[in-house]
Amino acid sequence: MEFRPLEQGKQTGREPSGPVWPEAVDVTGLSLCELRTRLGLIKKAEARLAAMKTETLAAYASRGGEGLARRVALEELQASKQQARREVETASQLSQVPETLDALGAGEIPEAHAKQIAKAASQGPVDETVLVEAARREDFGTFSKTLRDHQHERSGDDGKSLMAKQRERRSLSFFKSPDDGMFILNGRFDPVAGNRIEAALADEVRRQRNDSKAGDQTAFDQQMADALEHLVCADTKDRKPHGTTLILTAEWDALNHKLADARLLDGTPLPVDEVLRLACNADIVPTVFNTQGQELWVGRKHRLATEAQRAALIIRDKHCIGCGRSAVWCEAHHIQEWLKGGRSDIDNLVLVCKSCHHNIHDDGWVVSRDRNGAYELRPPPKPYAEFPSGQARSGPSLARSQSNPKAFPDAFPEKGITTWQPEGSKQLLLS
Repeated sequence: MEFRPLEQGKQTGREPSGPVWPEAVDVTGLSLCELRTRLGLIKKAEARLAAMKTETLAAYASRGGEGLARRVALEELQASKQQARREVETASQLSQVPETLDALGAGEIPEAHAKQIAKAASQGPVDETVLVEAARREDFGTFSKTLRDHQHERSGDDGKSLMAKQRERRSLSFFKSPDDGMFILNGRFDPVAGNRIEAALADEVRRQRNDSKAGDQTAFDQQMADALEHLVCADTKDRKPHGTTLILTAEWDALNHKLADARLLDGTPLPVDEVLRLACNADIVPTVFNTQGQELWVGRKHRLATEAQRAALIIRDKHCIGCGRSAVWCEAHHIQEWLKGGRSDIDNLVLVCKSCHHNIHDDGWVVSRDRNGAYELRPPPKPYAEFPSGQARSGPSLARSQSNPKAFPDAFPEKGITTWQPEGSKQLLLS
């Protein structure tokens, strides 16, 4: 891999194929477009540096051993012991995926994407060419999903071996800090367990918010701590456990009469055997959305979203339409505000986290729809004069929803949605 720095950030001859070092400039005089271009240049330079560091550490480890390489990383990079260990481990993994390392050195893919490819390659078979090409054009969240799908497909056993390896890496540490006497909890969980724990915490946080006095200013991380303490320590003899809702989606293979492409809420693919295992402990109650029997269009009857609406919103929006935060932490927002006559109909509701909800009501952010029809949040026109204009604010089609309650299939194309109601309050949602 060849690196050629440019003198003072200026071109010396022909245009180089790799990224250049960005020169220092006064950014206060740059337009938004110029600032965006500069960020792209900085991204390429960071990728280039990451590749150089990787090659240097890998070479050091091959000659002096990993122990000495960690010592050098500890001293020269001023890293912690844990960071030094990770740096050397990452360098070793990246040295095994030359195509990924070349793309990183050319500034074509970000460092985070390259690390994901290297880690996946160390866990099982992957097609490096396919992943590098995806890394060139996808953001981190989209690429993470692409990578999970790729690993699932390449596992050769419907992802069962991948799931087993993830479960083998589960861990939990709980210890008392010598600094202040506080206890510290740190854990790693497989996707199924992690989604269930997250759903439980989110539900308990919402319950405690509803029970608290108006104006409670408890910080979110403190609310999380309170929720975990209550879930673990509270006496639950007189009530069912909160927050065990687990939503999954799947296709129905009509030709072979079986489920296919089962996924967790965050898009993680699941082996069908795992879906069936979860269903074995469930009291299954089949229900089909998009019928008048489900409360998806309730008008002014309820202000808050119903359970059926919330489940439908999770399937449609998948996450906060503003920042992409997990749907379990989101609230249902009325596009046409309730206080201004808005209805609690499914096409007048979107998922937003608490922070983005404040952006809408306090700072003038608006709900719009992108080219594919998905809802998104856009900032107010000023001071973002150079921000792409996009579509105008998109409100619900109230006439459509009132006159035709079954006009919702555009959010759930060509299929209904079936819910399973497992034991306790667990919920399995299949589409």
